[in-house]
Amino acid sequence: MTLTAFLAYCAAVTLAAATPGPAMFTVITNGVSRGFLRAFIAGVGVAAGDAVLVTLALLGLVALAQTFEWVFLLLKYAGAAYLVFLGLKMWRAAAAQPDQAEAPQARLSRSFLLGASVALGNPKAILFHASIMPLILNLDTMTLGDGLLVVAVVISVNILTMGIYAALAGRASGWFRTPKRMRLMNRVAGSAMIGTGALIAAR
Repeated sequence: MTLTAFLAYCAAVTLAAATPGPAMFTVITNGVSRGFLRAFIAGVGVAAGDAVLVTLALLGLVALAQTFEWVFLLLKYAGAAYLVFLGLKMWRAAAAQPDQAEAPQARLSRSFLLGASVALGNPKAILFHASIMPLILNLDTMTLGDGLLVVAVVISVNILTMGIYAALAGRASGWFRTPKRMRLMNRVAGSAMIGTGALIAAR
């Protein structure tokens, strides 16, 4: 893989990751409503899910993935339903503080699984990877090391991009401290979560 092809692929993946979509909205709504850490872990989940898709594309398993499209659809609707559930929960929470009794590890694992399900539940993503690779990379001469580098790029770009979104949303959450502002945050973030869930389900 030449340096030019590598840089072109990095640019294409970065542009795709930074483009507004369900993954970005999932991270932002988590950041505003639940803070930076939860949002960042959701972003890591997005990166993990996208890494699976790019690996399938590299292995030439796009046709197999399309055969088992029901798995992707199941993940998509599960992620969408969970976002709607969170949104409704935010609306009911009014001005109450977040539940502190819930184990932090369990909350983080749920954030990771939410991000992964949103990424894996987008069957169009694997088609993007499968279509962009032949245009930029010479798949006939790719080595195992090149393939691992491509997966590393996808993971790194997703974590960096989603991390920036998580940081911005996390900073915004600090403004919502009074009961009136917290109620506003719950309503806005809850609506955004429900809207994102509906968007994911409708795609």
